Amino acid sequence: MFRTFVALTFATLVVVSGSAFADQFTFTSPGTVTWDGVYVNPYQATDNTQPQNNPLTIYCDDWNTEFSGNPTWTANVYALTAGNVQYFKYGGISSAESVSISGGVLSASSSSNPNVYNLYLEAAYLDSQLQNVLTSKPVNTTFQEEYAAANWLLFVNSANVGGLIAAINGSGAGFATAVYNDLSDAQNVVNADGFNAAEWDVIVPANSNSFAMQEFLMDPVPEPSAVILFGTIVCLLGLLQFRRRRKA
Repeated sequence: MFRTFVALTFATLVVVSGSAFADQFTFTSPGTVTWDGVYVNPYQATDNTQPQNNPLTIYCDDWNTEFSGNPTWTANVYALTAGNVQYFKYGGISSAESVSISGGVLSASSSSNPNVYNLYLEAAYLDSQLQNVLTSKPVNTTFQEEYAAANWLLFVNSANVGGLIAAINGSGAGFATAVYNDLSDAQNVVNADGFNAAEWDVIVPANSNSFAMQEFLMDPVPEPSAVILFGTIVCLLGLLQFRRRRKA
């Protein structure tokens, strides 16, 4: 099954006063690294309203959502804090997938009443580790793929977890073990070391959109704002729509 996976971006932080600012953003590049037919984090975009903030880098945490074409849409942008979790796309989930590994094979089972705030902190931590990977020369693209897969496991729903787990296991026992270790590391850092994702924001698609849109994280946010209008998505290379292949 083919799914679109377009990287978009934003620049902003939630404004406590509730003031709303509309910025227009344009997708510029999905990067060059793919895993199982998917362009992996991070992605690039430009802020057409505040060009001084460009280029922008964003990280998708949303394996569940697909879209196609070159959409324009609005998104609310919130600081990643406990008080804002209620506004996040997955802030109200009552279950999440817990993963385990045996003999290099990853498996998942549903767990009730997850600490959703911690899940978002873990997502930001995984993205921060990916940032470290990207500073190395040459970049270890296998690490880049592992961190993306680990991030997507945090909020994958029951309808899509089977395909994601199959893709991870299909990449080999070493890959599956690394993904599991990345998730365990994120949990330990959040629970034991108090990682608080300072400066990270969550980009939440607005309910007024006429189509489903993915959720993203971003760090850092140069200027405050609460609502973003995303521009028509056009690849810098003038290429076609970027599509994500997902095993059913």
